[in-house]
Amino acid sequence: MKKFAVDENCIACDACTIEAPGFFSMNEDEGCAFVSTQPKNKSEEEVCNEALEACPVEAISFTEG
Repeated sequence: MKKFAVDENCIACDACTIEAPGFFSMNEDEGCAFVSTQPKNKSEEEVCNEALEACPVEAISFTEG
């Protein structure tokens, strides 16, 4: 299962929170998104992949684990 992360390149555009609201949230104080819940199955992983693809600054990455 992939483990997703958001890095410092995030511009707080909300693309990930719109694509995968159950997995990505916005930290209003920090001005960037974060992974609030990691996917637990392939279906959830696909939703997170859609968020990764929607990110305009490629701030979302993953590791296999």
